[in-house]
Amino acid sequence: MELLGLIRDAAEAAVRAVKTGLDHAADRTGTENPFGDKTLVIDKEAEAAVVEVIQSSSTPMRIMSEELGVQEPEERAEYIAIVDPIDGSANIERGIPLCSVGIALVPAVEKPFMQDVEMSVIKSFFTDETYVAISGRGVTKNGKRVAVAPEVPASEAIISYDTKKSWDPEFGNASHRTLGGVRDMRRTGSNLLDLCWTAAGSLDAMVDLRNMLPVVHVMGTHMVTEAGGVVIGQDGRPLDFPIDIRYRMSFVAASSQRLARELLGLFIGTDR
Repeated sequence: MELLGLIRDAAEAAVRAVKTGLDHAADRTGTENPFGDKTLVIDKEAEAAVVEVIQSSSTPMRIMSEELGVQEPEERAEYIAIVDPIDGSANIERGIPLCSVGIALVPAVEKPFMQDVEMSVIKSFFTDETYVAISGRGVTKNGKRVAVAPEVPASEAIISYDTKKSWDPEFGNASHRTLGGVRDMRRTGSNLLDLCWTAAGSLDAMVDLRNMLPVVHVMGTHMVTEAGGVVIGQDGRPLDFPIDIRYRMSFVAASSQRLARELLGLFIGTDR
């Protein structure tokens, strides 16, 4: 598959750029990206490496990236390349080796949605992990098929849970209920890695109900659904959202529908 090879090459280019730029990993540009996050120089370098590979394709692509925003091709786009050049920038800034690059491709239809994603690649920068999801064909880790963990109740689940930096009493109480109802919690600081670990069965679920996560993380939810898991929104329905840079994701991604609903029930304080 030519396009899959393209985005794999683009992910590799990001890895090379990051490893080359580690001596200035903490340097800031002094600007913010379209999502309001402070941008590191290395973020821009990784993004430029990905964009260069994508633009080498004979297939015209609109690029939607965490640092760049949206960039249209000269010709009418056939695909949208959704890019998170470094997921876990704060980790790389501090020398914590948990960060990744993610790229997904969606046909450039008039109103694309999450369910339209055709393929995704997520590659860890410093651990030997490359995840590939192809719609209808499952997920591989380093070329070997992976799947979500066997179903467990929330009380036995090890989950990833994302929190807010500022105190919000309602969210804080919901977090206390959720974390008090599970076996334990892990968090890498790279949402894409947490979603990949959920897809591969290392974690039972990832919960991010802050309504803050940019749409450029869609390749992570794609991994979970293709690996046999489920992703639901705060309304309890299967998550589907517009591929729009203004959209913010909020979800429970889990190994099973029952676990997803149980975790959501803990969060909102009701049984689902």
